Order: sequence, then structure tokens, then C-alpha cells
Amino acid sequence: MEASTRCARLLAALLAGAAVLAAGCSTSSPSAAPKVTHKVSSRRLPVISPSPTPAAATCTSVTVLLGHATQTAGTAYYPIVFENLSSTPCTLEGFPSVTFTNTNFSAKIGSAATKNPSSLAHLVTLEPEGTAKALLGVANADNYSSSCGQTAVGGILVQAPSLTNTVRLPFTGLTCVNPRYHVLTVDAVVLGPPLLDAD
Repeated sequence: MEASTRCARLLAALLAGAAVLAAGCSTSSPSAAPKVTHKVSSRRLPVISPSPTPAAATCTSVTVLLGHATQTAGTAYYPIVFENLSSTPCTLEGFPSVTFTNTNFSAKIGSAATKNPSSLAHLVTLEPEGTAKALLGVANADNYSSSCGQTAVGGILVQAPSLTNTVRLPFTGLTCVNPRYHVLTVDAVVLGPPLLDAD
């Protein structure tokens, strides 16, 4: 009887130990990793527009030269050259004013140059030392009748577009005193290279 009781206690002890060992060896599911939230703040960057390039001013300091003529039937064409003497770009637009004078530039002779209707005016920009030109047409006064009042001239007066000062240039030729006859015609100013053979 005593032996059976001892065996029963030993068996119970073994079973209890096995239960503890099983509990210690059991695997538990790992806990979920904590969720990390990153908050991204948005900021609108200012839009920077490029500064506008200032427009070039009208030319106020130019030198004026008269190139050599190109002869055609009944008309000679002279390029009038305008050179920018300033240190900054400048603009010219339109037709120069041109008139014949006597030798000492004291009196205008005949009609002023008429604008060539086929020449369109547009804005031209001259860099420092850059040049523009306008073509001056001089008709042969011998082609007109005696009522033209043919007379000799000794110079021309040239005024660049939008400028008030007049440049005196020597010129030898013939024109008509009668204002009904238009010996001079002029084109609008266009960009052009400097003339090495200008007078």
C-alpha cells in the first residue's frame, strides 16, 4: 500500500515537471512592431520671375557719314551711315530728314527728301559703335525741264530720326530750286555694317 502511494506521488511529480517544461518551451507570437508615422509638411516656394531687360533709349549721340554713290539710270544712291558713339545700346526708327544747302550751309535749296513709300520703318538697335544706314536717292536734275530751276548745291543737312540736331555734310551736285520737283528721296533706317569707304 505504501509502495503504491509512493509511486503515485512520483508519477504526479513527473507530470507536473513535464507541464512546466512544456510551458517554458512554448513559443509565443512576437508582438507587432510599433507603427511610426512621419508627418511631411509642404511649403510653397515663391516663384521668382527674371527681371525684364530695360529697353534701349533713343540714340542721342551719333556720328553721321555719307558713303560713296551707287549709280543707276537717272539716280545716284548714297548710304547715310549713323554710328552709336555712346557706351550703351540705343535705338533709331524711321526716316532721316535730308535737305540740300549752299556751300556755307546758310540756306536750304529745293525740297527736302521725300520718304520712299516702299521702305518700311521699324525699330533698330545699335550696340556701342554699331551702325545703321539709310539710303539717299539723288535724281539727276538734268532730267527735268527748265522750269525746275536747276542750281548747284554745296552740302546737305541730315537729321537722324527722333533727333533735333542737324549734321552738315559736304556735297557737290545739282538740284531744282522749284519745290514742285523732288530730287531727293530717302529710305528708312536699317541695320548696316560700317562703311570703310565713307566720306
